[in-house]
Amino acid sequence: MNSAQWNSQLRSYWNRLPPNVRPWLRRIVLGLLILYATYFLLGNLFLNTPLGPWVANRKPEKFQIQWGPGITLWPGRVTVWDVDMKGQVGRTRWSVQAGKAKGSVAILPLLHKEVRVPDVEAFDVTGGADLLEVRKPPPQPRPGGWVLRFDRIHTESIRSGHFAGLELQGPGSAEVGFYKQLRGGALELMPSTAHFDKARLAYKGDTMLHEARIDARFAIARHTRAQAPGVRKLLMTDAELSLDGLSAAVKTVTDKQGKVTISTVPGQGKAHAKLAFARGSLKPGSELRWHMPVTGTDIAGKPREGALDFMLDVDRDIVFKAKAPAQEGKPLFLDADLRLRGTDIPLQDFKSVVPRASGHVVGRWEFSSLRWLGNLFNAPWLALDGSGAVDADVQVVNGKIAAGSRFGIPEVDAVAHVMGSRIQGRARAAGRLDAGPNDELLPFLELVMDRFNIAAEDAPNRPYVEGQNLRLDLQTISGLERAKLRQPGAVKQVRDALRAHLVFADARVPDLRAYNRYLPVAQMRFEGGAGTVSGDVVLDGAGTVGTGVMRVKGNGTQIHFAGISLRGNVDVNTQLRRADLTGHNFNIDGTRVTLNNMSFTEPGGESRSGWWARIELQRARMDWDKPVTVNGRANIAMKDVGFLLALFSRKRDYPKWVFKMIDSGQAQVSANVQWRDDVLVLDRVEASNQRYDLKARLRLKGKSRVGSLYANWGVLSCAVAVNNGQRDFHMIKAKQWYESQPNLLR
Repeated sequence: MNSAQWNSQLRSYWNRLPPNVRPWLRRIVLGLLILYATYFLLGNLFLNTPLGPWVANRKPEKFQIQWGPGITLWPGRVTVWDVDMKGQVGRTRWSVQAGKAKGSVAILPLLHKEVRVPDVEAFDVTGGADLLEVRKPPPQPRPGGWVLRFDRIHTESIRSGHFAGLELQGPGSAEVGFYKQLRGGALELMPSTAHFDKARLAYKGDTMLHEARIDARFAIARHTRAQAPGVRKLLMTDAELSLDGLSAAVKTVTDKQGKVTISTVPGQGKAHAKLAFARGSLKPGSELRWHMPVTGTDIAGKPREGALDFMLDVDRDIVFKAKAPAQEGKPLFLDADLRLRGTDIPLQDFKSVVPRASGHVVGRWEFSSLRWLGNLFNAPWLALDGSGAVDADVQVVNGKIAAGSRFGIPEVDAVAHVMGSRIQGRARAAGRLDAGPNDELLPFLELVMDRFNIAAEDAPNRPYVEGQNLRLDLQTISGLERAKLRQPGAVKQVRDALRAHLVFADARVPDLRAYNRYLPVAQMRFEGGAGTVSGDVVLDGAGTVGTGVMRVKGNGTQIHFAGISLRGNVDVNTQLRRADLTGHNFNIDGTRVTLNNMSFTEPGGESRSGWWARIELQRARMDWDKPVTVNGRANIAMKDVGFLLALFSRKRDYPKWVFKMIDSGQAQVSANVQWRDDVLVLDRVEASNQRYDLKARLRLKGKSRVGSLYANWGVLSCAVAVNNGQRDFHMIKAKQWYESQPNLLR
């Protein structure tokens, strides 16, 4: 039917109407036309003038909306272009943009302060949210708030979205509905869905997932802020996620300082997820599979390849597995298998998940710094520094690392500060956790330096010892043992929460003169020769020697002692046992000094060779502080007393019979010894054998030499007083004169 026929038909209907009806019908039609024209004019003026945004943005600090052109052709039906909405709730600032949106508004509910939007369709949608530093305080709940009810917001053209650095790029579609009462009223997210094909997921610009298909369903039950504040909204949430896509690869680059940089690069990994969340718990049957290739370079710049696999399964518990297959020469390896009791997800206190975890973690990873391992043993005198790989086999029971856990370090820079010395070397280490009383864990570390050097703390760049195969064992002691140390009669100050055992043998000392820093050099010093040093000592938690042995040996060693130069073989075996807790005082009972094949020149120029002595200290104490101080009693076996006589005078000054004593065989000698700063005192020296007796006392300070000597051979005797360069011989009543002289030490 054409327009002429329509017009003819309408005129026919009009003519049939009673004459009195026609005027009223004209008025009704005219009124409707005027009403529609008024709505059309006012509605479109509202949409296309600043009046609309002014009305909509009454509280811009909470919500703002702007749009471009708009049109409404029928009451309740609106179409707008270039929509931009944004707002802030708490710390979350959100925004949504749409190229076009059209929908309907129910008119009658407006009379009851309800904005009901049965349907909205949006096009070309983007949006996202960011977390701010400052939280906006929520409004106090008040009655009478308007209700916003959007039953269905639908879009088939999502372009992208982001949240706190995480970005999702479409194409996608979504259908969302929500209910919200203003003035702090209830909120509800109605059952909603989202779907993406060929999506790209990135974090801070790095692609995590691409070519992904994502399907999601979610809903939040109606609640007020008081019922579920903040993250507790998840206790009102139901959600499902289905995901399949290609994963990016992980790239790790280690620089020369050991710093590891991690990023993502395009790759052909795989991701699959089927997760269901219900009011704070994962549903049984949920699963996650993520395979990520790993590429990059190690600290030497060599390429490395590998892969990471993450798996999650939910039944009555949550089972998490992660694997990175081991490859020869590659630093990355991981095999983790952990089970969390139950399916609840901790929402506020994530640490509460720890007691629920049991399983094991085996792996290897390269750290930019291994200093944290030294801190594990609370040993400030030991530093493990630099980069390095760590092999670990960690057992976890009820959220705690369990006994039997182990770790190994193939290579690490190690420095130990022990008694004023700095021991440094490239080391390998192995550690474990032993079981102690009351389920206490006792860490143990075994560290081996294949090569090392030792330097003084105040001269770290001038090592004086070079060695191989140094071993250091560290063992923490149990709380039960520490409690015993605090009992009456035990030590009052406990430094033995940690015990360490340091052992090395025959380390080379290129120049024994390095030890002169510890000696009273005016009276005793090394003048040349090389040697070796060995140590076997037990240290406490402060790095102080508790007990042990230090041994220095030298062949062809040149020694200056009390003005006489000696040359020969020296073996000093020092027995150490700490005498106090705070200082460096030691009991050195049992210390032995052996002199073999010694040659020396007497003050008169006479040379001797083949001399020897065996010295053992009794009731001896030593202060390790520089210079070393020694007090004690020495028992000595020596080839003859020629060296003792040379300390007091030249050979030609003595009566001739005195030197026949030298040829009368070896002597047994005892003496009190004090060595402090630049002062060396020999007191109550008593030497004898079956033929003769010799007694002496001597004090050396700088170039000063003061003392007295008494010799007896059969019926012959003499005494000599030494006062620097002056010597006074007493041939009559020699013994009485000697005994009248005061002792030099108390």
